[in-house]
Amino acid sequence: MFRKLLVVVLATVVLLGGGTVSAQAWEPDTGPMFNNPMGSRASQDRTMVHVRRAINHAPRHSLIRIATYSLDREDVTKALLKACNRKVAIQLVLNDNWTSGQTRTMRSKFGTNIDPHFDDGCHPRDPKKFAQPWPYPSFVKICGGACRLNRPLGNQHMKFFLFSQTGTARDVVMVGSTNLTGYAARTHWNDLFTMNNRPISYQAYSNIFRELALDVPVVEPHVLVVDGDITSEFGAIVPRINKENDPVWLRLNQVDCRAPAGYGQHGRTVIRVMMYAWVGDRGQYLAQKSAQLDRAGCVVRVILSGAGSRVKKILRRGGVQMRSADLDTDHNKETGFDETPWEHFTHEKWMSLNGTYAGAPLRVVWTGSENWSDKSEVNDEVTVTIPRRGAHKVYANHFERLWKRNTRRL
Repeated sequence: MFRKLLVVVLATVVLLGGGTVSAQAWEPDTGPMFNNPMGSRASQDRTMVHVRRAINHAPRHSLIRIATYSLDREDVTKALLKACNRKVAIQLVLNDNWTSGQTRTMRSKFGTNIDPHFDDGCHPRDPKKFAQPWPYPSFVKICGGACRLNRPLGNQHMKFFLFSQTGTARDVVMVGSTNLTGYAARTHWNDLFTMNNRPISYQAYSNIFRELALDVPVVEPHVLVVDGDITSEFGAIVPRINKENDPVWLRLNQVDCRAPAGYGQHGRTVIRVMMYAWVGDRGQYLAQKSAQLDRAGCVVRVILSGAGSRVKKILRRGGVQMRSADLDTDHNKETGFDETPWEHFTHEKWMSLNGTYAGAPLRVVWTGSENWSDKSEVNDEVTVTIPRRGAHKVYANHFERLWKRNTRRL
């Protein structure tokens, strides 16, 4: 059903020279963070600035790999071009929904050849002086449909950022719902979870990135990687997803609504869901399962954006508490996202649990790029499981703030 990778701890890049950037004592903050599209400019840009600072602290001959749905941030583009000029290898894989001017600029500089070559934009080498080109080429790859899946109607929908080194941290992985666009900063609530010094996860994500860059369907696209307490799950189910093999359904099936002392709320397991695009047939059976858990005694609460009407009806009939983060802040139905009147909405895709899971007490968050929709089954997606009390608290607090301040009753 899936490939389970127990990755050997390897250094993907050997740093050949000392760091050329300043403030070497710096390293990225770890754990979860969120932007706030309704806050100050700094709050809107928080996750973007986090990525940009990591780019700025990447030393000479290190490697940056970015897989995201879309990119148009001028500040990020400038940071990547500067990193290239100090001989950092830059590799980008993007979806083909839209190619921004910033992407075209980087494609012109970095090229599109994913194999080592002498005329590399960030590590040019004279073949008269060197027997081999620099082994980690810079490039911009735009996939047609899902990169690793034989599904042309799908997308490269993962959002992860890899740094072989930034500041004093090595093997850095950032993953969440964040696209590198100005629109995402101003309009979406997004999350980003950062891990430093995680060679197993770094290598696993690098392996997936290589498959994305090749843009060739793989035989076993569903990959599970265990790195200590963190599990990352990539790709889609072959041949197709259904209730019996749906990872989200299987997670919900392991929930016990009775919570032990010190967990949950008044002896009941608490489930929070923050979900963009909870729609379609898949969305409906996941809504039915969520409603079933609420009726069984769990406390199920959800914040939605772009949810289907049938999904909302199922949740409402099941007694699930719902609020919407779709906000028409200018009170003009003619303006907003796409054909909607909404100026702000949540783009996050996560579920948290505080209670009993798989027969044991647990606080856990599942987050990443996957919506609870039919579309996700034809996309390249990633979900990371974070069974940590501290991370759960941050996500839960974020949920409660939005519930009270930035959502409306459904």
